[in-house]
Amino acid sequence: MSPARDRETVADVVGVPHTRFVVVLALMLALLFLLVGPGADLDSRLLLEVTVGVAIVSAAVAAEDGGRRRWTILFGVLTVLLNAMGGRGYSLARMAGPGSAALFAAYATLRAVRVIVRSRRVTGDVLAGALAAYVLAGLAFAIVYGVIEVRSPGAFRTGADAVTFSDVVYFSFVTLLTVGFGDVTPAAATARAVAIFEGLFGVAYTTVVMAALVAAYLDGRREAAGR
Repeated sequence: MSPARDRETVADVVGVPHTRFVVVLALMLALLFLLVGPGADLDSRLLLEVTVGVAIVSAAVAAEDGGRRRWTILFGVLTVLLNAMGGRGYSLARMAGPGSAALFAAYATLRAVRVIVRSRRVTGDVLAGALAAYVLAGLAFAIVYGVIEVRSPGAFRTGADAVTFSDVVYFSFVTLLTVGFGDVTPAAATARAVAIFEGLFGVAYTTVVMAALVAAYLDGRREAAGR
C-alpha cells in the first residue's frame, strides 16, 4: 500500500472530512438554550415554529439523496403552514399543526438515526450526529407533550398557572435523561404513558447506540494508530 493510500485510509477511519452533523448539533444546542433559557417567555406557538424549522434543516441534512431531501422539505413546509394557519384561528389546523409537527420531528429523528447507524465509518461527525438525533428525539417528545397539554389542559402540573412550551421541553429532557427533578409532573394518564416510553427510549439509546458508536470510534483510532 502506498503512503498516500495509507494516509487516506487513516483519515477515513479516524477522520473528520464531513461536518454536516456538527452543524446540526450546534443548531440543536442553540435551540435548546433558546427554548429553556432566554426564549422561555416568548409565545409558545412561535417557539414551536422555530423548533419545526430547525427540525426541517436537520432532516434535510440527514436525507441521503436529493429526492428524499425534496420530500422532507415539502413535508416540513406543510407542517409550518399548518402551524401558521392554526395560529390564525383555523380550527382544523389548530390541532393538525402541532400533530404534524410531532410527526415531522419523529420522522427527522428516525432519518438521522438511520444515517448514523448505516455509517460505514465512525467519525467525529457521526458521533455529533448521534448526539443531535438524541436531542431531536427529546424535542419530538416535547411536541407530543405540547399536543397532550393543548388537548387536555392540566395534563402537566407546574408551579405556574399555565404550562408553556418551554415547560414541556424542559420536562421532556429531564425525562429523557432520567433525572426527574419533579418540578414539572405529568398528571394525565396519556402524559404519564408517554413519559414512561420516553424514559425507556432514553436509556436504550444511550446504552445501545451511543455506547456502540463510542466503542467503534475508539477501536478505529487504535487500529489507525497501529498502522
